[in-house]
Amino acid sequence: MASERAWPAWEPADPPDPKEWPAACIGPGRVGSALTRALQTAGFPIVAVGGRSKEGVARLASGTGAATIHDPWSGLGEQARLVLVTVPDRHLAGVAARLGEGAGLRPGSLLMQASATEPAAVLAPATPSGAAASLSFHPLRPFPDREGDAASLRGVFTALEGNEAGLAFGHHLAAILETRPVTIAAADKTLYHAAGVLSATGVMALARAAAEVADRLDLPADFLNAAILPGMQAALEGLARHGLPDGLTGPVSRGDDGVVGRHLAALEASDPELADLYRLLVRLNLRTAEEGGLDPEAVARLRDVLRE
Repeated sequence: MASERAWPAWEPADPPDPKEWPAACIGPGRVGSALTRALQTAGFPIVAVGGRSKEGVARLASGTGAATIHDPWSGLGEQARLVLVTVPDRHLAGVAARLGEGAGLRPGSLLMQASATEPAAVLAPATPSGAAASLSFHPLRPFPDREGDAASLRGVFTALEGNEAGLAFGHHLAAILETRPVTIAAADKTLYHAAGVLSATGVMALARAAAEVADRLDLPADFLNAAILPGMQAALEGLARHGLPDGLTGPVSRGDDGVVGRHLAALEASDPELADLYRLLVRLNLRTAEEGGLDPEAVARLRDVLRE
């Protein structure tokens, strides 16, 4: 049950004073650690850290000066007003239920998660009385390590979803952390995240595909780092400067169906699965090239090659 005592009144129209929002993190993985460090940098006192990974809990607790807490987090509601739950999506409901059983979250507190697909309401069982605001705060960027802070979030698009008070807090928090907030309906979160995954981990998949092709050749061991990655970086820099369709380069942008056909033939002979990937990429780039005004005859020739 929630404590009968309440946190100091906060009007959603007013920016929260970080000092009045002691925070706890349950689930100090990459995202949880980065957000917790960002909160501390912004002035939120970090009072407790808990989770399954003893190493992760100890690392973040030591780095923030917080106490360690343990499931079922008894009395957490007396310490923390802002509770960040950054466990894997499949564990969110279970953690929320156990928080509701023993944490004693006080009225005026806020539950925040960073799931890209689960709605903020998945945390509702943590406060059976409905006394807490709920917020999903999802920065759309990769978190390759646990050392991020407020600077690592600056300018990053952040999807906000939650109840009225949670959304108000989320917009204030985005301003404090200097992220770029966008309000997303719960039903749209998964598609929004898919766009981010296609771009971020899609780059990883393309690097792997290129490396697998290169592995079939007698090339230097550092070919990935010395040749493929600089090419990817140059393409991204061009895309950032010129956007689509003007940032497109390569044989599709020139309508060079001969080169595309030879690429496909070589890939079919070496790895048909990668040939299928190449076809899909050509189809997507062909849309961009058409938008940029590629000659219709060149478009038709490329489509013929893709049908072979």
